[in-house]
Amino acid sequence: MSLETYSGLKASIANWLNRTDLVNEIPDFIQLVENRIAHEVRIPSIEKTAYVIPDTTGYATIPNDFLEMKDVFYNGKPLDRITLTLLKSQTAQSGIPTSFAREANEFVFFPTPTMSATDKLQVTYYYEVEPLTDVAPTNDLLKTVPELYLYGALSEAARFLNTDDTRWEMGYQTAFSRVMTHTRTAETAGAANYVSSGY
Repeated sequence: MSLETYSGLKASIANWLNRTDLVNEIPDFIQLVENRIAHEVRIPSIEKTAYVIPDTTGYATIPNDFLEMKDVFYNGKPLDRITLTLLKSQTAQSGIPTSFAREANEFVFFPTPTMSATDKLQVTYYYEVEPLTDVAPTNDLLKTVPELYLYGALSEAARFLNTDDTRWEMGYQTAFSRVMTHTRTAETAGAANYVSSGY
């Protein structure tokens, strides 16, 4: 079976389980593993870059599909993430921002940016992919890590059927470890090697 589409994934899950009576339940298994993947998987294929424009108090709305921050740059210079408590304890001032925090569904920057038309506040973040449906049959995660969808859904199915999910959970964990190891390696591939002095 093909794992490239929602219908193919559903067919593969039924095939691997050797069951034909779970047509109504398999979409639930997929939704559960989608939620799990959203909490656990952080890979380049779900990174997105956006430019935000803070208001006069230094607040900017977080993108609707935001999952987790990766980097923030002001005119190419990285900003430090600090706690909201620390940010709010600072004496109010305007200028070039050096740090940011999150407050509810907004980012807040400090100092409050005084931006010209050429200034840019760039955020790179992990985004929440669109759930799989018959209308939206694929997404960037299914294209990249279909094995996580398969093994994760099979593990959820085993719990539903009150059977041992060890085999499927082990498959998920192995695939997850492989994906995250590759991501970490890819982040530093090509970098110059160096030896720290130890002093």
